[in-house]
Amino acid sequence: MNQQLFVGVLFASILLLALSGALQRGDNGAATEPISFEPIVLSEEDQHELLRLARRHLEAVLSGGSSMVVDSSHVSERLNQHAACFVSLFKGEQLRGCMIDDFQSHEPLVKNVRRNAVLAATGDERFSPVTIGELDAIRIEISVLDVPQVLKFEGPDDLLEKLHPGADGVILTTEAALSTYLPHIWEAYPDPAKFLSHLCEKQGAAADCWKRNPLPQIEIYHVLHFKEGESPH
Repeated sequence: MNQQLFVGVLFASILLLALSGALQRGDNGAATEPISFEPIVLSEEDQHELLRLARRHLEAVLSGGSSMVVDSSHVSERLNQHAACFVSLFKGEQLRGCMIDDFQSHEPLVKNVRRNAVLAATGDERFSPVTIGELDAIRIEISVLDVPQVLKFEGPDDLLEKLHPGADGVILTTEAALSTYLPHIWEAYPDPAKFLSHLCEKQGAAADCWKRNPLPQIEIYHVLHFKEGESPH
């Protein structure tokens, strides 16, 4: 190979490496990788069982009885896996309580759903505790989370581009507090900037806290959502 051809091949190789590196790095030169999520898999029977257990547990606790005990050997292996979930309670179309005790999974799903059902009914400070007398009018909804992942971004504009409306649940953490919206909240705030502004206000911060320095930490997650009164999916 003559010297001129060798130099040309070497230059092309260097250019390809540089382009490859640029595609894998953020503006600050830090390597970035696409976020991947483990899909949440529950059968229709699993979903029905979680809703049934949540209701039965609420009936037991709100009527003054003891917490319901579930024999883990009598439920599917999928319900014994560690996972975190939101439990939301609705009376008509009005939210009556919503709670998650921890975004990180720390106990079997079959136990976590019962814990958060009671917390949603009795521990949401925005509402008075649910009574046994109104339980028949309550609809239970469950959102099972995958593992939240930190979203790396270089500034407000980059953050807006990296969010996926309708799919991403978002956890916004500032120096003072934390707030989150489930993916279905995009229906109310489809514009990413407004979504983030309302998320700031939810924790009592200024509406533009998502673009102020120091920038907040953003985590995203996805959910498997199902509720009473509809066919699970």
